[in-house]
Amino acid sequence: MKRAERKQRTHQRIVNVAARRFREEGLAGAGVQRIMEEAGLTHGTFYSHFDSKADLVAEALVSTLTKQRKRAAQAIGDRPGPEQLARFVADYLSRAHRDAPGTGCPMPSLGAEVMRASAALRRAFDAELRESFAQVESAARREVSAIDQEEIHTRSIGIVALCVGGILLARAVEDSKLSDDILRSCRRFAGGGAREEKEARS
Repeated sequence: MKRAERKQRTHQRIVNVAARRFREEGLAGAGVQRIMEEAGLTHGTFYSHFDSKADLVAEALVSTLTKQRKRAAQAIGDRPGPEQLARFVADYLSRAHRDAPGTGCPMPSLGAEVMRASAALRRAFDAELRESFAQVESAARREVSAIDQEEIHTRSIGIVALCVGGILLARAVEDSKLSDDILRSCRRFAGGGAREEKEARS
């Protein structure tokens, strides 16, 4: 294996570990030394890949948001429409996603921290969030083709916001029944109710 390829693999390993740690522990809670130890590397190696922790945070955030969009694309499929949009909503607002913050969407885990982060990180988050809106909008357009473009755009932002907020609240409460109720209610309002009911009857 060539040196450049080894370095790239090491770099990606650091990003992957950091992305999980940040989602589990927050940006402040996950320190560089612990991330490097988990990646099987020395603290000094960090600076041959990143100038600062802020650079690692930005790359890890963009990486996880990009992966989340790919998962959403798989749920929505090649021909977006009401069933595909409902599948995306049901998958996002699921117990599995709620119970695995380290491998899930970073928006519910890190959104509040990004609000207080650097301008560069906020710009990166903004760009990725806009891509998520556009992805859902593509599916919503098929679902409500008779409604004007502005309404479709508004609906898409609402769906994404409800999904992110629903997961955040479902993780925050201690009562498991209330947590399940939050997920179920958000699925219904965001458009996943029809698929949920269909699966319950099958």
